[in-house]
Amino acid sequence: MRIIIGGMSHESNTLNPIITGAEDFIVFRGSKVIEEGLLPYYSVTGIARVLAASGCEIVPTLVARAVPNGVVCAAFYREIKAELLARARDALAQGPIDGACLALHGSMKVEGLGCAEEDLVSALREILPGIPFTAALDMHATITPRLLACVDGFAGYKTAPHVDAPETGELAARMLVESIRSGKKLRTAHRRVPMIIAGEKSESEAEPMASLLARCRSAEARDGILAASLLLGFPWADEKHNAVSVLVTTIGEDAAGAGEDAAERISREFWARRGDFAFRAEHCDSRAAIERAYDAVLNEGQAPVFVSDSGDNPTAGATGDATEFFEKIIDTIETAEKLPTRLLYSGFFDAKAVADCMAAGAGADVDITIGGNWDTANGRKIALRVRVERVVESYGIFRSDVAAVSFRNLLIVITSKHIGFGDEDLLPALGIKAEEHCLVVVKLGYLEPCFRRIAARAILATSRGCSNEILESIPYKNLGRPLYPLDKDTEYLAAAP
Repeated sequence: MRIIIGGMSHESNTLNPIITGAEDFIVFRGSKVIEEGLLPYYSVTGIARVLAASGCEIVPTLVARAVPNGVVCAAFYREIKAELLARARDALAQGPIDGACLALHGSMKVEGLGCAEEDLVSALREILPGIPFTAALDMHATITPRLLACVDGFAGYKTAPHVDAPETGELAARMLVESIRSGKKLRTAHRRVPMIIAGEKSESEAEPMASLLARCRSAEARDGILAASLLLGFPWADEKHNAVSVLVTTIGEDAAGAGEDAAERISREFWARRGDFAFRAEHCDSRAAIERAYDAVLNEGQAPVFVSDSGDNPTAGATGDATEFFEKIIDTIETAEKLPTRLLYSGFFDAKAVADCMAAGAGADVDITIGGNWDTANGRKIALRVRVERVVESYGIFRSDVAAVSFRNLLIVITSKHIGFGDEDLLPALGIKAEEHCLVVVKLGYLEPCFRRIAARAILATSRGCSNEILESIPYKNLGRPLYPLDKDTEYLAAAP
């Protein structure tokens, strides 16, 4: 069996003015997909693992991935799409292709185009008509009719934070192999639930998601059902298809009815529990969050206390340079001075500030401005005279320069590229141990496991930015309404799209 693999992964925040371009992506081509790729963390890993174990000939095209950000540059997308398709055509010219399995996000948006995934799979399906085709998706994928029409089977993540990407890829590949070997067709039942929900209200270990995902796993134990996925859409993408979706992939005509039944039951239960979704963490607005954090450290002796600057979370596609929460720290700097250790703030995306720090060098005092370059609605340029504590060149797979600077009793991390601040290797690269700081502010939503393990207390600040957690306050223009909770009187009527 010759199987084409590849993928594109980007979570595109349409509220963010940044256009995500070639410099933001990392691309692995041909054999590099398997030899280097994005191992061991992503779904393409699991896809390749299962296909190799099944004795398949793997035909890699390319994998392109970037940190969530604004919509993707149209010229870059056209270029990378054309290259993937050309590699698929070349593979077909060398011999028959028996199947295709892609690692996709599901909420990648391209300027002037919209949904990248449906455009990509439509073009690939034209080259490879009739063959079994499966895809691994992020839990925050948005499902469109064209995507459903072109792909036979889907597997979505079942964890948030997402720690099961390789396993999801494995499932997508197993479905493909089973279909090819048995000669039975895959079919996917779909239900659209008219609701949007922030990821911070839908962690997989918290209710009601824990129970709903258990229903998906129970469905997968039924004969003929290969995958049951609960996909939440992406609330910071203002586009018409955005909503919760239930996908159930079955094999063989005899199982189609079971798939429809499972999709209907899961979607109805999700809708019945729509009012149960809530923040798992303690939460409040920015002013209250910093005041509670100070009190926890200074009066209750708790440490480390973590505060999520959730409205400006780069891993949810925000700009990473909103200053609304940071301004609350500056306003209360006298209290910050009383903390027994420096307040760690991680961090800011500001290329010029990092360049200034790199030029000055560690140990130097330098005047910089941070913030307010992109999200000018929720940020402003803040002028600070800082001491450069440490600089690191070309950090991580996205090759970002990074600086740690001190201002009074604050230690601030700044990056030259738009990367996430939940990466467990970022702070250690700067010689920083989060557990040694009594108060840590991170531009995240829910805490990643590396922080959750050490947090004595976690507070989610419903700060302002492009990943604003208060969805009702976002001026959406393009969503397919009505949608709960924006429209409280929404009814769930349709059984199928």
